[in-house]
Amino acid sequence: MTPYELEVRELSVGGVAVVELAGELDLTNAGEVERELVASVYDDTLILDLNGVAFIDSAALHMLFRVARQIGDPQRFAIVLEPMAPIARTLEIVGLDGVATFRATTEELVEGAPS
Repeated sequence: MTPYELEVRELSVGGVAVVELAGELDLTNAGEVERELVASVYDDTLILDLNGVAFIDSAALHMLFRVARQIGDPQRFAIVLEPMAPIARTLEIVGLDGVATFRATTEELVEGAPS
């Protein structure tokens, strides 16, 4: 993977589907990632692990807000992001924490996943 690429992986943690992103999330891949995220929504819930994302631009931020709006419930759109992750402050500044639930680890989210 080159520094400008993005890796998208779907995995299951404790029986819950998680989409894990690693690399750079930007205009060049935001549309494709949005389609993959929407397709990955399971039972109206999406857990998205962004700990591996080193860079995010405004196009990707808008995309995350669109996904959040489509899901419609911050308890059903969960983002895994350590407070010291490279993009954590950016997501906080733009207010994404108002439309999604944030936790530092996937395990924290799976334990508290809505039923």
